[in-house]
Amino acid sequence: SKNRGVNVSHLRVSARLPDRPKIAIMIHAATTTMSRRPPPPSAVRSLLRSRVPSAATTAQPEDRIFPRKRTMFSSAAPEPLKYQHQLHSVDGEKTSWQAEHNIDIQRVTQKAIIHELTRQQASTIEEVVPWFLSSMPPSYFRQVPESFRMDHIKAISAIKDANMDLHMNLKSHLPDGRQVLTFVRPGTCTGRLLKLVGELPWNHNSDEYLPLSRVQVFTSEDDTLSLSMFVYGEEESSQTDVTVSGARILQYAQKLQDGKYEYDHRVPKPSNAFERDNLIHYMNSCSETYLTRSDPRRFLKQRELFESVSGTEGMAVMVEESTMDDATDQYWVDIAVANSLPQVALENATRLLFLHDFDVIRSHLDVVSDGDNGNVTLLRMVVSPISSAAASEDAFELLKRELKRTKWLDPATMDLVFDQYPWLGVTRGEVITALCSLMHPIMAKKNALAFSKANIMDTVTRSRYIGFTAAIVDLFLDRFNPDGPLSDEDLAMRSREILAKIDADVEDTSATELLNKMVHIVEHTLRTNVYMEDRYALGLRLDPRVMVAEGEEREAPYGVYFAHGRRFNAYHVRFRDISRGGMRLVTPPSAEQYAIESARHFDECYGLAFAQQLKNKDIPEGGSKAVNLIDTNGLSESGKTFVMRKSVKA
Repeated sequence: SKNRGVNVSHLRVSARLPDRPKIAIMIHAATTTMSRRPPPPSAVRSLLRSRVPSAATTAQPEDRIFPRKRTMFSSAAPEPLKYQHQLHSVDGEKTSWQAEHNIDIQRVTQKAIIHELTRQQASTIEEVVPWFLSSMPPSYFRQVPESFRMDHIKAISAIKDANMDLHMNLKSHLPDGRQVLTFVRPGTCTGRLLKLVGELPWNHNSDEYLPLSRVQVFTSEDDTLSLSMFVYGEEESSQTDVTVSGARILQYAQKLQDGKYEYDHRVPKPSNAFERDNLIHYMNSCSETYLTRSDPRRFLKQRELFESVSGTEGMAVMVEESTMDDATDQYWVDIAVANSLPQVALENATRLLFLHDFDVIRSHLDVVSDGDNGNVTLLRMVVSPISSAAASEDAFELLKRELKRTKWLDPATMDLVFDQYPWLGVTRGEVITALCSLMHPIMAKKNALAFSKANIMDTVTRSRYIGFTAAIVDLFLDRFNPDGPLSDEDLAMRSREILAKIDADVEDTSATELLNKMVHIVEHTLRTNVYMEDRYALGLRLDPRVMVAEGEEREAPYGVYFAHGRRFNAYHVRFRDISRGGMRLVTPPSAEQYAIESARHFDECYGLAFAQQLKNKDIPEGGSKAVNLIDTNGLSESGKTFVMRKSVKA
């Protein structure tokens, strides 16, 4: 009636239930003058008397009229409804329209909560969406699919609506079996990516292992949010034509080859690798995601890095200043790593960048097949220096050299440099762990317990003695510095000075012997590759006399070589300048057995080489042998094979 503009003062409604007396209800409606007077009581009583039979005229009890079962119009009530309900609240009592029974109260309360939460969340979303769209960098919207963007907005809205910090981890599964881990963190802080990498799952030895295949790290422009995505599992080969998915790259490469960017120093020079057929062949090894979401210029830059490490076990690094909008003091660091676990490569790079006072603002990781040689991990990071000194030209040169070393650093070296004494630097840390491994077979003959491999490392790296150890390593580095190596006289003088300080300040007998032996090894090192940029392992050619323990009397070999790398140490002994022999790989099954094999490592190599020398007595070549001691503890079968191959190549 209201909808039709009809003025109604009284309305009488009647209805009949099946096999039930007719029920009559009279409604008094407000008039157009908004009068809200109730109907006269006499009118109500007369209406009820005229329409509702009394108990005397009906044989049906009340529960027959209103049975105790729930219908769409009523609820199951423990007591039958009463006709004598008041029409208005009196002295705080319930009104007639209030739910009386618990199930109705629960339903009404539930709907009220849902309505309130929906209203609040809608209000929060109205605030979050404009902020999110204006704060996230353009690269986020180019590279992250819409479905993930919607999930991120919903998750961030839920957290903000709950008035909680933006700190959450999301895990989702893609239709092709890949997993995506998303980390949302509030604000920005130095070393954020490094901390996240430490939180990543590591199940390399599990049958369910999925390799890290893609990484995307973004920071909001107002620095209130960082969002990192880690994709596990290899992306299925795309069935689409790369000339379609990579059309932008091919067009850019053609313009480059035609000389359109000749005067732009940021663009690669024309190359045979950028010819259309060669580029298409390379693009067939890339994932569709990498092709469609890469900047053409940066894609070609990384193509050059890939070419420099393809077919090898090396690393290539490139650093250039960022030209992104509103980017001040930011630099692109591009890294190509051949045959490395992507998660390990990412962790090593982030740890070293943090060590050099660089904060990672944005990061991307992709894996490209290298045919029979394995694969190449491509890392590109936007970094910002924490201090002004970190962005100097010399600092970048040092950073590039040490980044190339991260693949081959032993875990003991990384712990020493990154966790214990960051001021040491990668090169000094590598020399320290190499000298400790080299000393073990010599010193263990004196006292196997006091000079175990663990005790040697622990002693020379104690805070009490690390200064002496660093001075000895500096002596080693200065001795072979190609820009001005120490002469024999200067070497002898500085050695005496260090030995005098050790004798005066070090009271522990074991520490004194170890430090003195380190000086002795430096004096008897003939050559080293420590300053070679593209080396795999640290190599030393030693004077054979340094390997002779006190009281030993045996024929001295012609030459002794020592190599130290990631998870391995190796000796090579030869009895003539031109020798022939072989290599033995030793992979102890436990840490205890590894320590035992380390103590007799050199003696085993010497014995095998001497036996080969006796065999070769009738030919011009002398005898030689190499023994490579490899630490494969805690690795899967595939991991053992991987480490063994790398140690041989090093």
